[in-house]
Amino acid sequence: MSVYGELFRRVLFPAWDRGVRRRPTLERLRWLEETEWRPWPEIAAQQSADLRALLRHAVAEVPYYREAFAGIRVDEIGSADLARLPLLTRDAARDHWQARISSGGAAIMKSTSGTTGQPLRFGYDRGSEDWRQAVKLRGYAWAGYHLGARSLHYWGGAAGPRAGWKTRAKISLDRALRRERYADCTRRSDEDLLGVVKIIRDWRPDVLVAYTQAAVDLAKFVVSRGLRDWDDLPVLCCAERLFPVDREVLRRAFGDGVFETYGCREVMLIGSECAAHDGLHLSAENLIVEVVVRDGGSERPALPGELGEVVMTDLHNFGMPFIRYVNGDLAVQGSGAACACGRTLPRIASVEGRSTETLHDAAGNRVSGLVFNLIMVPLAERVRQFQAVQHRDRSITLKLVPNAQTLDAGALSTLTAHVEKYLPGLLVRTEVVAEIAASAAGKRAVVVVET
Repeated sequence: MSVYGELFRRVLFPAWDRGVRRRPTLERLRWLEETEWRPWPEIAAQQSADLRALLRHAVAEVPYYREAFAGIRVDEIGSADLARLPLLTRDAARDHWQARISSGGAAIMKSTSGTTGQPLRFGYDRGSEDWRQAVKLRGYAWAGYHLGARSLHYWGGAAGPRAGWKTRAKISLDRALRRERYADCTRRSDEDLLGVVKIIRDWRPDVLVAYTQAAVDLAKFVVSRGLRDWDDLPVLCCAERLFPVDREVLRRAFGDGVFETYGCREVMLIGSECAAHDGLHLSAENLIVEVVVRDGGSERPALPGELGEVVMTDLHNFGMPFIRYVNGDLAVQGSGAACACGRTLPRIASVEGRSTETLHDAAGNRVSGLVFNLIMVPLAERVRQFQAVQHRDRSITLKLVPNAQTLDAGALSTLTAHVEKYLPGLLVRTEVVAEIAASAAGKRAVVVVET
């Protein structure tokens, strides 16, 4: 690592995070770096202790759970007994979001459009934020991302109202100190991709953090034109599933250090790949992750190698708890065998159903379907479901299922303008509908591309 990188990691960040902001991020990180090697029964025992503390809080302070857990002796529930608690579906999380806020409040409130096109408001407390940051630093470190390293984030651009100048200045300063550089991945014309290549050549980042399919498009562009003139560059793939064919082209463009991650906005990092590249280690000290098979009115844990629904319990979110939350994703249960890396954290074999369709603008340039997840965030409280359909003539129909309040012409016009910004030259229609049909697998695709 460079001299500045060492200075930032050892002096500047600790002084800022621990001294100025009074946050225990580094203490949490050091603990996580120890626990990942501990015998699994020790981690499971800590999970159970943290779970019982969360459940006691939920019953005492959260109206939704006080009612949902009526008659359940929560002090008897451990991490192996979660099936005794009801599931929190995404519909319930959305419809009862106010009743799920703790009496002490949620210091941080956010919203997400979600991979299934169902907007959701959620919150968490400052203590949960500390855990989230520490978990991210640990998981990303397995791929070569460290505090003070130069990191290029090939990420989605922000939608909605522009932040004020003070907020923008604060973000810019924070990124400069961390040596984080951001490039918008939503437009991927040859010119756009060449611009990212230029950043890599001129800036020489230590790690690339990217939406998976954006990184794949960039890799294909690099390989097809023979543009690589850099040493191996670790790639952290986020937000979409990494397929074997994707991994191969990424290796050709950037080297063997290709790492898949899995997370969602509600709880942040859920799982990360280690150097063994054999499934994703779960963030078990912060989350209990179940893979559940539901059949009618019954449920059971998925067997090794079996596909099931992801169910999460956030152990440290006391502001607005997520307990047995079904986030709408599908995953394959891990084998349970020990990982070659030596870490004892449990693994899932793979995540399914996260690959978002890619659209094309009028010039034929590829545009990530994840752009709609960004565009819809400002309407999270007004739109129940949405789906973007690109027809054979490349025109776009954006289907919207509003909540009780209707969507006025101004909101629809603003929404259309956002779509046209990322998909120039196309006819964009908005269509208010009563319902968007789910697929046979129970998923509501955010993006549908007609073929």
